[in-house]
Amino acid sequence: MQDNFAYLLPFILMTFGSVFLGLQVVGFRPGRYWGLGYILAATGFALPMVLPQSFDLFGALLANFVFLIAFFLYGHALLVHFAAPTYARLRLGGAAVAYLAVCFFILVQPNLRNELATSDMGLALLLAPSILLVRRRARNLMDKLLLAAATLSVAETLTRVGIFLWFTSGASPESVGAYFASDYSYLAQFTASICGFLMALSVLGSAVARVIEPHRVAADQDPLTGLLNRRGFDLSAPDFRLSSPPDGAVLICDIDHFKSVNDRFGHATGDRVIIALASLLKEVLPASARVARFGGEEFVAYVPGLSSSQLAILANRVRSAFAARDWSEGPFPVTITSSFGVSAIALGDHSIHDAISRADGFLYRAKEAGRNQVVQEGIALLGVTPAANLKVVAS
Repeated sequence: MQDNFAYLLPFILMTFGSVFLGLQVVGFRPGRYWGLGYILAATGFALPMVLPQSFDLFGALLANFVFLIAFFLYGHALLVHFAAPTYARLRLGGAAVAYLAVCFFILVQPNLRNELATSDMGLALLLAPSILLVRRRARNLMDKLLLAAATLSVAETLTRVGIFLWFTSGASPESVGAYFASDYSYLAQFTASICGFLMALSVLGSAVARVIEPHRVAADQDPLTGLLNRRGFDLSAPDFRLSSPPDGAVLICDIDHFKSVNDRFGHATGDRVIIALASLLKEVLPASARVARFGGEEFVAYVPGLSSSQLAILANRVRSAFAARDWSEGPFPVTITSSFGVSAIALGDHSIHDAISRADGFLYRAKEAGRNQVVQEGIALLGVTPAANLKVVAS
């Protein structure tokens, strides 16, 4: 069983390494470092099977070198993966010191126990600093799983060194030989391999998440304004199938006479106007608001926890600031205005679009009444006089 495992392990690691190298094609930059690291680790495990016994000394030097470089690359891949400073020269210096220490116990003062313990300690110390440097940079669940798997690999390596030193405390060649013949040795190798597999799987999951994320964002986001698009808004909208309907209010707005802006000054200028209104919506509305560009110059926002009166006041701030915008630095010395319709979510609504439909009706009332105003359903709060250009209409 141990022989079968020994032959299978390099193949599995080589497969992971090849997959990671291939992920570079789809923009996963750390893939080259993960890939080379796993391929080198596979090489290190395969060396005892391909080198004749007469090359034991050379094989030991080569295997230790290969494993140390593999773990250096794992640490480098983590840093690149999370866009952290790599400190490549400093970490290479650490790898060189670890290798010289291992060589001392191979060439100068041969001691298999010290060689193995020093080598494994070096591996753990090459990966651990990278984990510490990126521990606060996880962006999603898969990133957190990757950090957990890397941490587990370091913890397992240090535990394995401790068990090995305890088992071989006699410091004699016989004790080391007894360790390699024991179940402890096989269990340690098996556990180390499992940790390596888990780290590889978490790297793969994190890579897939990183590759997919830009496409998901592009599918849900309006590229011109950075707001949600219609699809993104629908996905972020509250679920009306719950036992109690969500609270909050919606607004819908557009830019008055926007077609004339495009016709007179061009689409590039029109885009500037759209971006300006989008920026005001993001600036004035609460952080909890789901703001979307539904197309052209039309915007929709859902704000949880606000009444229609409260949202209408915020909408009026946006309207006022937009109308006061000085466009004289641009190619058109004109005033551009916007109109808004605001509606609360009602008990009988089946989806957010029921409230949007009512708000759209109030937007048309604003247009019919002369534009550059906010029309809100319901009744004004007692003691509050609606601001200029803010109209309250009975629903």
